[in-house]
Amino acid sequence: MSDAPLTPDLVHGVPPVSVSSTTTLVNKTGSWKYIRPIYRDRVAPCNEGCPVGIDIEGYMNLLREGRREEAVELLLRENPMPAVTGRVCYHPCENACNRRQYDEAVGIRAVERMLGDMALTAPPAQVTGARTGAIAIIGSGPAGLGCAYHLARMGYGVTIFEAAPEAGGILRLGIPDYRLPAEILAGEIDRIRTMGVEIRCGVRVGSDLPWSELDEFDAVFLATGAHNSRSLGLAGENSPGIQPGLEFLRRVSLGQRPEVGRRVLVLGGGNTAMDCARTALRLGAAVEVLYRRTRAEMPAIDEEIEDAEREGVNLQFLVAPKAVRAEDGRLAGLECRRMRLGAPDASGRRRPVPVEGSDFFVAGDMVLTAIGEEIDAKSLPEQVTAADGVVPVSPLGEAATRFFAGGDLVAQPRTVAHALGAGKRAAVGIDRALRRAAGEEMQDHQDIDPLRYGAMGNVSMTRWHDDDPVVRNGAINEVVRFEKLNMDHFPRRARQRARSLTPEQCRTDFSEVLAGLPLAEAMAEARRCFNCGVCNRCELCLIFCPDLAISLRADGGGFNIDYDYCKGCGVCNAECPRGAMDMTREGL
Repeated sequence: MSDAPLTPDLVHGVPPVSVSSTTTLVNKTGSWKYIRPIYRDRVAPCNEGCPVGIDIEGYMNLLREGRREEAVELLLRENPMPAVTGRVCYHPCENACNRRQYDEAVGIRAVERMLGDMALTAPPAQVTGARTGAIAIIGSGPAGLGCAYHLARMGYGVTIFEAAPEAGGILRLGIPDYRLPAEILAGEIDRIRTMGVEIRCGVRVGSDLPWSELDEFDAVFLATGAHNSRSLGLAGENSPGIQPGLEFLRRVSLGQRPEVGRRVLVLGGGNTAMDCARTALRLGAAVEVLYRRTRAEMPAIDEEIEDAEREGVNLQFLVAPKAVRAEDGRLAGLECRRMRLGAPDASGRRRPVPVEGSDFFVAGDMVLTAIGEEIDAKSLPEQVTAADGVVPVSPLGEAATRFFAGGDLVAQPRTVAHALGAGKRAAVGIDRALRRAAGEEMQDHQDIDPLRYGAMGNVSMTRWHDDDPVVRNGAINEVVRFEKLNMDHFPRRARQRARSLTPEQCRTDFSEVLAGLPLAEAMAEARRCFNCGVCNRCELCLIFCPDLAISLRADGGGFNIDYDYCKGCGVCNAECPRGAMDMTREGL
């Protein structure tokens, strides 16, 4: 150790330092940057993929926060029948789910079913508007009921005319109880009735009631569905023992238990064919489905096919009927032939071509035809024409003056979800048309494009009623894909599995096959949601910001970025788990 005396500069061993008497905040370091982060809510792929136009990510986030009642309200804002779609929807949202590329898709339909069942016991949906006008709706299937619901919420007077003795259309007469219990459907329809919608059953417009009687209504929505079964084109197809599949399902839905014999043959590969097969199985028959293409081309929902096989239905592929065989005046079965797949047809699927010398016989006591249904164009009013089996419509369902159309009448997939979406679009179209006719000045949301989730044709009622242009800017219609997400912040979690009846139980009665998730499991499944594209205040941007330039807003509704100190490093954007941020050039 040196014996030299300490100089004043080394007193206490501290070297000389610069000292500031003012805050460092005077040095606005953010002036160095050329790019800046911004928060940008995008569209979750599940929202884009939903034909009904439901804000799935929105209600999942509310459930994550434990706000179940608000989640129900948000769901009912867009979907009038969540207890139905939570059971019978083919859930394209789950196919689009980003989590599917990580472990397993979120069980959206199961969560929606939980919320839908809660809605059945919740107070009636509130009428949120005060529009004036009277609307007639022809048909009480999902398209008609959906349109009525949204119009009633706006304040319109709505009357539904239904030819069948009970309301529900294909939901009531075409979907068996083991998939959609009658009391669940009744609860959904009752909620729509409590909003002031009048449903007049047993009235067929065009015969029981002339079309001219509807002149008193300001608009008419056509949602009659497609109920005419396509012909097989075979001699003897009208013989006893051969029946259209929809008519068979209708009889069973009305409480009848028709005699089916020991062996039933079902022709077709769609959902109607699967429903016929599983229904006939429950009536005591051995069931065989004959389909002229391969399983890959079957239009039925995959899980419906799997459930049919699990319950004991036998599927034969690349088989087509050639002739009906009867013995002693009774149906004996079908002469069939093997098929092979040739070049694609108009549908894009490979056309089945007969294999020469491959004829064989399939015995059966009953044949149910389910090869597709067609609309009854002759029943339409003279102002409305149909071409190629559909009614041409505008994006919002306009078919002719005062007339709108949706559901199975228009060119779209024939599913419950697409029908509900068509009803919503028509409700928006009718509202827009009547407000324009009244001379009301419309905002930018008179155009359909800002109403969509992404590029799909699904429409958001929230956006239709929201006059804030920020909600309708172009950025919000950008769908966030898996590559935009940061998986480092998401642990892998197994999907919750709903319980179902055993095959032996399924073959004994029409009890509902699939049980809903218990509340705790449904909530756990909701927490698996990534909340893609939307800031849900996880605070990771705030935590990782090296400049402390991000702070929580005083109202708790998000974050502020102090660009005077943000250096544009992009750490917040890189760490954002949900793709809810962007880096943009300074000054843009």
